[in-house]
Amino acid sequence: MGRVPSRWRKPLFIGLPFVLLVTGAVFFLGTDRSDGSGHSAANRAQLKRACAGLLPYEELRGLVPDDVAGTVSQYGTMLDPDEDSHSLVNCSITWPGHGSVRVRAVALISRLPMTVRAEDILPGADELGYEAPGITGRVDKGGRMWVVAECPDGLEGRVREVSGMYVTAAVDLPVPGKGKPAAYLPDFRTAVQVANGITAAQKCGGTPLELPTRVLDTYEAHVSKDADGGNMKVVGIDEPGRGVKKCRGLGRRAGFPGKWTAAGDLQDSRLLSVCSATVLDREDPMDTDPAPPDGAVVEVTAASWAGPLSESADAQYYRSGDNVAFRAGVRTRAIPESEPHELALWARSECAAGSAYHRVTVRTETSSVDEYTLSEAERTKFSKDARELMDSYLADPDGWPGQQRCHGSRILGEVEGWR
Repeated sequence: MGRVPSRWRKPLFIGLPFVLLVTGAVFFLGTDRSDGSGHSAANRAQLKRACAGLLPYEELRGLVPDDVAGTVSQYGTMLDPDEDSHSLVNCSITWPGHGSVRVRAVALISRLPMTVRAEDILPGADELGYEAPGITGRVDKGGRMWVVAECPDGLEGRVREVSGMYVTAAVDLPVPGKGKPAAYLPDFRTAVQVANGITAAQKCGGTPLELPTRVLDTYEAHVSKDADGGNMKVVGIDEPGRGVKKCRGLGRRAGFPGKWTAAGDLQDSRLLSVCSATVLDREDPMDTDPAPPDGAVVEVTAASWAGPLSESADAQYYRSGDNVAFRAGVRTRAIPESEPHELALWARSECAAGSAYHRVTVRTETSSVDEYTLSEAERTKFSKDARELMDSYLADPDGWPGQQRCHGSRILGEVEGWR
């Protein structure tokens, strides 16, 4: 059966020192209490003052409970300059037994704790995920939501230059009509408003983020009618990013034969872009007609990370052993059993949001999962295909590098997916 996540109570960060934020959107508001009975008046006043006034008061005030008094926990350089904290804001309001509002904003000094690897963001992956179009950020398979905002003029009080921040947020209030994936819209909207409040207060030059109005699934559910789980079929969820303009030329522009269909993330970001394209049938790859010959390129990807996300992406691939520095000079032809016939090529450019990494991959079709040794000609062709894909990706005027005015590109090296 398709994997459908439970979304009523979203998991908080596990194993990360994060405090998340919870909030409701204006079009989800319940009836506002106006009689001032119980704790509602005091709780609303507390909500308005808390977290340096960064919380979206008008969107939350009607959700504040009357039954119990709220408690506030807050610290960070934006809240208490004398506090020794790595956070700009770390704040929560809790109404015991009735929900909470939590947020954390942190300068993006090192890698983002949440993943930005291409394979974890690719639309149509079988891991759960959500995006708000137009926002650099997402909800990952663990239910963790993050948003990145640029601060090109730098954040105050930092030893080293910092050009961006990430904000984490979560919602744990009884918002009427909450469901999947709309359950995460209040989280995105709250994180955006907090990020905008910080960039305005810090005067760091960041363009205000637009408040999102919808959230989309970015995964596909796989279902089977067979008792043994065979004959799997793909059920598209919102067909995320199918045919998005920045990805349409992928594969085709590189000169690979076949009818290519493309998809990409919907973040419309200056900092992040992910595309994929394939000649295989997206609903049933085994039913592709005509079947591609052995050795043919059947699937390609292209991803870019700029500015404060470039170091984060490079660090995450280094940890998994898949960046250029980790595998410098490695070139093999022996592909172990069941390993993918896939090669990645990395490049670096200067783009609108700063220095950027680019990564493309080519995957070839094989009818066997046994151990295989490429001939020298086959291995050379892999490199040639990856380079042609990278060149076409960087030159495509409709692609992300073209949109972001990337220039001064240089090839960094290959990473073999089978090692």
